[in-house]
Amino acid sequence: MPTTRPGRPYVVAVDAGGTRTRVACVDLEGRRLSGAAGPAGAWHHDDDAVAHLQETVLEALRSGDLAREDARALVAGVAGVSRRGGDHGDRSLEWARSAYALPELACPQVVVNDAVTAHRGALAGEPGVVVVAGTGSMVLAITTDGDEVENGQLAHYAGGARHLAFEAVQQVLVGAAGPDDADLVAALLAAWGAADAAGLRTAALEVDRAGRHAVTRRYGALAPLVTAAASTSPLADRAVRALAERTARGVLLLAPLVGRDPVRVSTTGGVASDPAFRERLREALVVPGATPTLLLPPAGDAVLGAALMALEVAGEARPGAVDRLREDQP
Repeated sequence: MPTTRPGRPYVVAVDAGGTRTRVACVDLEGRRLSGAAGPAGAWHHDDDAVAHLQETVLEALRSGDLAREDARALVAGVAGVSRRGGDHGDRSLEWARSAYALPELACPQVVVNDAVTAHRGALAGEPGVVVVAGTGSMVLAITTDGDEVENGQLAHYAGGARHLAFEAVQQVLVGAAGPDDADLVAALLAAWGAADAAGLRTAALEVDRAGRHAVTRRYGALAPLVTAAASTSPLADRAVRALAERTARGVLLLAPLVGRDPVRVSTTGGVASDPAFRERLREALVVPGATPTLLLPPAGDAVLGAALMALEVAGEARPGAVDRLREDQP
């Protein structure tokens, strides 16, 4: 069993999404001490999500030889749980804080929706709107007064990786693919092990019978094929553009609430960070009469956001820790 190094205080930052869980342990100077990655930590995408998160955190501690008693705070951004002041997640914050708690750690443990940590990382704590789109999707605004408002509160949902793939696969199934889409169609058929559209339809029905989580994983894995083909395949371009336009609507619904002109917007997550998606989102955000926006590259990811929040919860961050953490992010 590895030896630990008592007396080395640190905080734990967790990003638990529908595809994977990432953990970083950061000392009070803002230096990353260790990290670990594991399977999905979002309960609505994996039946073993809670165990995955807990095991990944403990692996990060083991890999850094960190004593459990030296943890000062843990902040976990978890997909599919409600935000503070909102009830649009599939499970409540109270449930998540109990279910995901690690009894091995005596420090304060904070669970928030992963869009909150993503927002904090992408805009470095500044007001604005952040698009989170990977396995799942949320558009979250944080106003100049610190209020949090999500697109779901205005009856809007854009979609994530699987929705992008739904669009592409359905276009193939209805016969909407043209000659210029041949390479994309071939890639989609190969991914499903199908010889033609009829075989693709049969494979899709088989995945549906396997259950909701199987559908999410299978379709979600196809999203990179679609975005990679967006510049050469009209079908892929339509699919990516449709998702970008739905997402832009969510941003523009929230932008007037932020209280800053232009409103800063950024993106995070596998789909939202893809250059093909970002370029089409930039175009879709230009709407006559809408609140002006400025699409920025993310300052950092959701792990950075969770680490910044954890240092605040700990209340022991050394001078320069936040700047050092931003500089040292991978």
